[in-house]
Amino acid sequence: MNRALLNELQRQFSYPSVTLLCNTRVGTLGSPDDLRNLEQLVQDTDRRLSGDVTDAIRHATIAKLRDLVNSCVAGVGTHAVAIFASPEQAAFVRLMDPVRDRVVVDNTFATRDLVVDAQRTLSFRVITVSDHTCRLLLGDRSRLAEQKDDLWPLHRTEESSDGWLRSIKTALTNDPSLREIPTVIAGTPRAAREAARVVDINMIGIVAGNHDRTSWVALHQDAWPLVAQHLDDEDAQALANLDTARGINRYAGGINEVWELAEQGRVELLVVERSYEFPARLHDGHLSRADDVESPDVIDDAVDELIEAVLMKRGRVAIVADGELTEHGRIASVLRY
Repeated sequence: MNRALLNELQRQFSYPSVTLLCNTRVGTLGSPDDLRNLEQLVQDTDRRLSGDVTDAIRHATIAKLRDLVNSCVAGVGTHAVAIFASPEQAAFVRLMDPVRDRVVVDNTFATRDLVVDAQRTLSFRVITVSDHTCRLLLGDRSRLAEQKDDLWPLHRTEESSDGWLRSIKTALTNDPSLREIPTVIAGTPRAAREAARVVDINMIGIVAGNHDRTSWVALHQDAWPLVAQHLDDEDAQALANLDTARGINRYAGGINEVWELAEQGRVELLVVERSYEFPARLHDGHLSRADDVESPDVIDDAVDELIEAVLMKRGRVAIVADGELTEHGRIASVLRY
């Protein structure tokens, strides 16, 4: 999941912003079933836009969607695809987890499944450290890839131990955007501890041993359980944060209460169950559930809107398993004040 694209899609605001979400066959896209399902979603979009926008806008949007379908089916298939089209934007994303097949037509794109994908395919890095070499590998749930450029990998020359650690620190802090990425250090316990001591990184674990020549496949196999545990710990921490927030009056629960506070920019952390959806009408700032989802005055999913609003105001979002927030009305938040 490309986080830059996710941020770009969440900044868009225009009507119609169409999102198609469709499960696909893992492997090679372009199977008759995939194409038939995607075409059905395009036809559903055409029907929903008929009479809702001008014919010119409708035709242009449908043409964009069909071009995107043709583009995405040419590649390697994952569990699902998300296709986005508006007067200003066109994009598709391959997703690592299944989705609920659907069409969303709104003022903004439906990006909740992308948020989930970004969390579950969490980008992380592995730093291999020894007395002679330091390598940087970036990865996700599927693979690692080694960074090879003018800077990486690092090779020690005649430097002292302190000088070698300073070189590693300089290289690792060269890109500030990577500072918060969960980091696994692969090396001897002594080398790993020394590297962690001098560099301000988000270290989540150590893979012991000398890994100067270890393949990315083997490193990924060793590192991913640490990353997966980190994700589970983050979910548990989000739930604990809700309990703490209740005790200090910085808690809000339920779709309507959270909606109002998110609009005010007060939500620091939004926690929501993965499959929770709330099609709604908005009256005087209050949401009421709507059964006629395809009506133009209905917000297809207010939960998606909430996620985007919180992220746009620099809040955080944790999407947890269904059933974790039963007592909270399936959605809750920690407030800034």
